[in-house]
Amino acid sequence: MSQLEAWEKVLVDNEDGQFGNSTHGIVGCMICHEGDSSSPDMATAHTGLLADPSSADACSTCHAEIEAHDESSLHSTLSGFETVIESRGGDLSEGSLLVEAMGNHCESCHTTCGQCHVSRPDSADGGFLDGHEFEGTPSMTNNCTACHGSRVGDEYLGQNSGVKADVHRRKGMQCYTCHSVELHGSGELEADRYHNSESISCEDCHSDVIGTNATNTYHQIHYNILSCQVCHSVEYKNCYNCHVEQSEEGTCYYVTDPSVMGFEVGLNPIQSVDRPYEYVVLRHVPVSPATFASYGDNLLPDFDATPTWKYATPHNIQLNTPQNDGCNYCHGQEQIFLMPDDVAADELEANEDVIVRQVPGVPSE
Repeated sequence: MSQLEAWEKVLVDNEDGQFGNSTHGIVGCMICHEGDSSSPDMATAHTGLLADPSSADACSTCHAEIEAHDESSLHSTLSGFETVIESRGGDLSEGSLLVEAMGNHCESCHTTCGQCHVSRPDSADGGFLDGHEFEGTPSMTNNCTACHGSRVGDEYLGQNSGVKADVHRRKGMQCYTCHSVELHGSGELEADRYHNSESISCEDCHSDVIGTNATNTYHQIHYNILSCQVCHSVEYKNCYNCHVEQSEEGTCYYVTDPSVMGFEVGLNPIQSVDRPYEYVVLRHVPVSPATFASYGDNLLPDFDATPTWKYATPHNIQLNTPQNDGCNYCHGQEQIFLMPDDVAADELEANEDVIVRQVPGVPSE
């Protein structure tokens, strides 16, 4: 996303009185930004100024309940990263090499209230969305896909070659249509996005076609055996071998192998009451034993303890897909299942619990 021009970064354009008459304008500058409004001297007036009030929890003054939830959400913490790094044996104790690496390469992706509701995220070059106007609903393009663009955004918007936009997008739905309450978290520190009690599920909107009472015979047969995406998702991006690096000048960056389009169904690695399915869609995540090698040797000593092919919910849902065109387009078809030959030799142990050894036979057998 291109950087905003200087003339686009007007802090407060109040010629038409729009911001001054808004809820945030009426409360005045100091309630959020602090400083000294009684002084005509710029230096004195800006003493103690908070340029980004939401980074200092200023929003809690009026939005205490939302702020209390948000401070433990995945948008505000690195809990999702920490969960998987610790599962691979990573040391995240204070002062460790991994804590330094995460501070250099991961912190910038996580955001504040203001970077969703008044500006673009810093990691997407920043800049106000509409002057100093606050948006109750974040912009899909300037906020949501500014961060979640390379995989989720491309899938949802139909920007992967040969793949149509998600059916929900074609109906005009925005990200926020489904992802609303969960964005501020559940109030509990979440291990990852699939352990958020506020998360939406397909059943929330499609209860009439999912479950034992479904009128669709195939939905009755496969309920609780297949996740919805097994039949209604199509090809998506898989990413490999992320390595974090620092330039000689100290600039932090990362490098990954080119992403690969594919579709793989495997065994459910996070089976639970909420996700009882035997078979789910899996996505390869961009990690390797050497991801943090530039910071030290063997920083993920138990790398094989968790899969590199992870539970996935691609955002490219279609009503009709190649695998739901008939029974024999899935049953007996090894090419859509994650088989041993689909997994890199040095990742076989890590993915032992999600690899399919024997595909479901054709119904006539």
